[in-house]
Amino acid sequence: MSATQGIGFFTLGVSPDRYHLPHPPLGFPVVLLIRRVLLRAFEILREQNYPLATASEDQVTATLRSTIESNLRQSGEVRGFSKKTYEFMVRQGQWQNYNGTILTKTPDLFFKLRDDEGSRASVLSEFDGLFIEAKPVDSTHYAGSDYCDDGIIRFVRGDYAWAMPEAMMLAYARDGRTVANHLIPAMREATRLKSLTTAELPRPCRTVAAAACAEAEAVHISRHRRDFPWPDGKGSATEIMVYHLWHNCA
Repeated sequence: MSATQGIGFFTLGVSPDRYHLPHPPLGFPVVLLIRRVLLRAFEILREQNYPLATASEDQVTATLRSTIESNLRQSGEVRGFSKKTYEFMVRQGQWQNYNGTILTKTPDLFFKLRDDEGSRASVLSEFDGLFIEAKPVDSTHYAGSDYCDDGIIRFVRGDYAWAMPEAMMLAYARDGRTVANHLIPAMREATRLKSLTTAELPRPCRTVAAAACAEAEAVHISRHRRDFPWPDGKGSATEIMVYHLWHNCA
């Protein structure tokens, strides 16, 4: 069995030789597909006059999840995303952190590709997918204290996506908040550069599919070092790439 020293008994359910870290990246095409799914889900909410400007974080996230799972994954309306290609979508499921000291970490959304052909062998299946942390960013929810210090940090310290080389932040942006005017200045602060171990500040992806549209900013990417050890003597965690999707919820 797999055990991590110094924290009591902790098992990942498989022997160390059965998995490798980090898991292979899902890849940018997967990120762009998930973006299209999210954009369509937001569009459906607008068509239903859902109050995106005033709903709470949990209300928006729960409604997004219901729209994606009960509508889009079943219908296959967004090409490439269906129940044949993606598994049941999870909201606030429970995962353990990188060393099992916390067993109830609850990322906001989790997308997992089906792997019926075994193309993603040698992974820890339950930890293999796109972990998303969602945060409102507005006049009462700040890019620094909320989005960074209570959001990005969870990927950096190994709460979520610790086996993955990539993860996603989803912002419900209101009150004119933008990546350039609010997120980047917050991340540039000296104490936050250190706490987030930022290797590269958010930069826009220079591809047409990731470009800004009326409802969302361009996809941005930041890179962060991770200073925790992987279990089973797998070495120190490598950098993580965080995709930033800022959706206009004004």
